[in-house]
Amino acid sequence: MKILLLNPPARQKNHESIVVPPLGLAYLASSAKKEGFHVSILDAFALGMDWNELESEVHKISPDILGIGGMSPVIDTTFRAVKLLRGKVKNIIMGGPHITAFGAKIFEQCPEIDIGVYGEGERTFVEVLKSISEGKTFNHIDGVITREFTGKPREMIKDIDSIPYPSRDGLPNERYRYLFGWKGKMTTMFTSRGCPYHCVFCDKSVFGTGWRSRSPENIISEIEEVVNLYGTRNIIFYDDLFTLQKERVLKLCAMIEERKLKIQWKCEGRADRIDREMLRTMKKAGCQIIAFGVESGNQKGLDYLKKSMDLGKVKDAFSMAKKEGIETIAYFILGIPNETFDEEKKTVEFALEIDPTYAQFSALSPYYGTWLYDEALKNGWYREIDAQNPADKDLKRPVVVSELWDETKLKEIVRFAYRKFYFRTGYVLKRLKYFASPSKFIELFMSGLSFLRWYFVKQKQR
Repeated sequence: MKILLLNPPARQKNHESIVVPPLGLAYLASSAKKEGFHVSILDAFALGMDWNELESEVHKISPDILGIGGMSPVIDTTFRAVKLLRGKVKNIIMGGPHITAFGAKIFEQCPEIDIGVYGEGERTFVEVLKSISEGKTFNHIDGVITREFTGKPREMIKDIDSIPYPSRDGLPNERYRYLFGWKGKMTTMFTSRGCPYHCVFCDKSVFGTGWRSRSPENIISEIEEVVNLYGTRNIIFYDDLFTLQKERVLKLCAMIEERKLKIQWKCEGRADRIDREMLRTMKKAGCQIIAFGVESGNQKGLDYLKKSMDLGKVKDAFSMAKKEGIETIAYFILGIPNETFDEEKKTVEFALEIDPTYAQFSALSPYYGTWLYDEALKNGWYREIDAQNPADKDLKRPVVVSELWDETKLKEIVRFAYRKFYFRTGYVLKRLKYFASPSKFIELFMSGLSFLRWYFVKQKQR
């Protein structure tokens, strides 16, 4: 059998500041190859293909099985690819967060799909391939969905060291890039799965709430592979919470230094799960950027979101990172049901106070499968409006339209936040240091151009 895993094209060709490897597909590929299957990956997004080029390329490859993933914000591109290629393959298998959240409803949304894989997909995918190759049914497989059958949830993989490294061969590795204009090739990597916290807006249907970590030895081996085999110099650690376990972080950083791996990297942290020693060690090992989900500058907003965080800890975290020379990203959520417009202005003032290198402001989104989604439906708050964040890939974004927030106010607070944070003379002057590097200047210029287009053109058209 010839198996093709597909990352669909963008809706339309455009400059993308962020182009990253389809890590989920790469994990499926390595797991299937380990069992002797012939698998290739087509990253049509990174290759900048249009939809006609995609159709032509798949016709040329002529696969027996098409595997495709999908996240809710861009699920329309997944469905479009499936419909386009339906007549060119015998079996279409879909996995990923969207189908994990929606389950059998996927066949109403996209009838052209044959088989669904929900939850962690590596082992389920391999079992599905074996059943297809042997002409068997799927009703014995955990984690599978068909029109007639939904298998019971598959147990999470406890020993994630046992999962083969994602298959990066055959990917257009030279095409991947991130916002910050780092020199050299970049890739992404998971060093753990799951998150033990219970924020109301977070969907954990794929990796769950049980935090499972790879060993530092296993992680360092993959880092050496991407450095030595692919010439990678920049890594984005995609873990929900990279800094959860201090000793693991310190050991990994020590191994990066011992093996003289010259890499730059970014990770996701939590304000109350770092300290100066950890940050100092991370910086020495190449950490350039750490991102924190701040969410709100009001304690009652954090409490509503069940963030389990104190604002004092947030201030300390950004102060410590700055002292250790690590750049920061702060994620903020606007339109929280128990906060007024004026209170959310205080969130913007809080953003100025902690002074991250970058800030992202998004309207609170009640995605299917979360506590917030159920709460929004129960109170009649659920609406879908045009996506408001300049970084969003959504066409429409679900929002909470509560007693305190209507669509106009949501748009206004997001615009207010971006204007207040980024249109500051002092901020612009600080970013001028990027002009010293041509690659950083180009990325900063293109990102800035996209932002200005969003702020002055697209917003006024709505």
